[in-house]
Amino acid sequence: MKVHHMALSLDVDFDKQQLKGSVNLLFNRLTTSTQLILDSRDLNIASITDTDGHQLEFSQQHVNELQGEKITIEVGSELTEIVVNYHTSKDAQGLQWLTPAQTLGKQSPYLFSQSQPVNARSWIPLQDTPKARMTFSASIQVNNGLRAVMSAANSVEMPQSGLFQFEMEKPIPTHLLALAVGDLAYGEVSERCAIYTEPAMLEKALKEFEDTESMIVAAESLLGPYPWGRYDMIVLPPSFPFGGMENPRLAFITPTLIAGDKSLVSTVAHELAHSWTGNLVSNATWRDLWLNEGFTTYFTNRLVEKIYGKEQADLEWVIEYGRLQEEMLSMPLASQTLPANVQRQDANDSFNRFTYDKASMFVHELESRLGREAFDKFLFDYVEHFKFEAITTEDFVKYAKQTLLTQHSSVISESELMIWVYGEGLPEWFIAPTSTSLDKVTFALQQFSEGVNAAKLNVTGWRVHHWQYFITQLPFTLSQVQLKDLDMAFDFTNSQNAELACDWFRVAIRNQYEIVLPKVAEFLTHIGRAKFVKPLYSELLIAGYQTQATTIFEQARAGYHPSLQVQLDLIFKD
Repeated sequence: MKVHHMALSLDVDFDKQQLKGSVNLLFNRLTTSTQLILDSRDLNIASITDTDGHQLEFSQQHVNELQGEKITIEVGSELTEIVVNYHTSKDAQGLQWLTPAQTLGKQSPYLFSQSQPVNARSWIPLQDTPKARMTFSASIQVNNGLRAVMSAANSVEMPQSGLFQFEMEKPIPTHLLALAVGDLAYGEVSERCAIYTEPAMLEKALKEFEDTESMIVAAESLLGPYPWGRYDMIVLPPSFPFGGMENPRLAFITPTLIAGDKSLVSTVAHELAHSWTGNLVSNATWRDLWLNEGFTTYFTNRLVEKIYGKEQADLEWVIEYGRLQEEMLSMPLASQTLPANVQRQDANDSFNRFTYDKASMFVHELESRLGREAFDKFLFDYVEHFKFEAITTEDFVKYAKQTLLTQHSSVISESELMIWVYGEGLPEWFIAPTSTSLDKVTFALQQFSEGVNAAKLNVTGWRVHHWQYFITQLPFTLSQVQLKDLDMAFDFTNSQNAELACDWFRVAIRNQYEIVLPKVAEFLTHIGRAKFVKPLYSELLIAGYQTQATTIFEQARAGYHPSLQVQLDLIFKD
């Protein structure tokens, strides 16, 4: 049996930190089974009934810590709709409840969800798998004058009753279900794009992301009309654990992207790109995540090129390859494939540089071999063919054999396709991306390694991406004199750019440059983005700062999203 629609009705209780209410689940019968099976984690199920209120028999069975519980419901041979009455627990990994003190305004509490990869089941009982696409409606009751928004059609109006109504008439995977409640201001970027965020953040966010409409137009020129009506964004508090989350009609964005110079807005382009590759065509299992992230990472690069020019696009591509190289050194070779073989592991483990950057390198090579015009046609046809479907790696391979390998057999063979998709590491013929724009950075690195003082290096006109490359390409081992020289010249320790600060802190920690430790503690206490937090804690532990890392974590843990807390707890247990 497959759920195809849900009608959600929830009260938001900030005092109890609880969502309470019911969900109607409408399902199709695909077999003669009389049981409907749902996913749940730490939910308190009060009752399950038919639409007339008759009680239905059900059982809950604990599966494991990762998957939570299986709810088996006896639905007989004719029912096609049930009602589950329930409330969430304080342990819900998909919800973060912030006190007023943890927000920018310091006056009102805040709630936001993070359903990906398997946390929707911690706030709604449902079939929580990427292949279970469904439509939904929702009624969210908020009793303290705050605004509720969802990954659905949102209204600018603030109902006096506090009852917010939502509709998503297009089927989406469950990991794209999203809810946020807080003191949210609204500002328009264009007729179809707006930003929600705390009032004190709105002006900065509007300025930083003012090019979003241009990105939408650029994306449409490649893959056709934007398929979701509106593209709104919500800039969340710093504890949001990701750079962005592509929830349709309401992308979630980290405030760490607001650097004041638009240098980090490629993440906005990335979430927008997901509107086609990820939301429109989605992965059927977490093993197939590369179909989302690889095509989207490539597509992001194309948007950056169109809006900000080829130099910046090439810089980001090279930095992307550098991230991949770094992870190749630590990841077992058997794990360096496009499919993330996490069927018996935590789905979070599928989010690695191979499902993102190796997959992107594969798509870039397809473009190189076919030529841009022919590749763009392939990409457009691929999205059109699979729109509103969840597909597997094997579905893609089958489609590629029928189209790519028949229409372009002179430039790519089946064996080459299979090596890219299922092979370990990078193909032996792979040619790494380059950028002549980095020649000046390479020259500066060479000078520095030869003893030239940092203040004498020519860094005129460098962009953030040049600085990123410079920091990440520094020698692994540096002396205290060299570190102090760099810091005196460029003030890396006090950087307000979260990307640069994190890269510098990692270099400094592993070389025992202890001047940075107070800033590292401050950074880890105020920012909850997993991309930064997990590597910094790991660097501290590897470098022997066990006591300092534990102290920081004990102080900062309560401010992290519950899903990140679970991952970090494992690091500190080890």
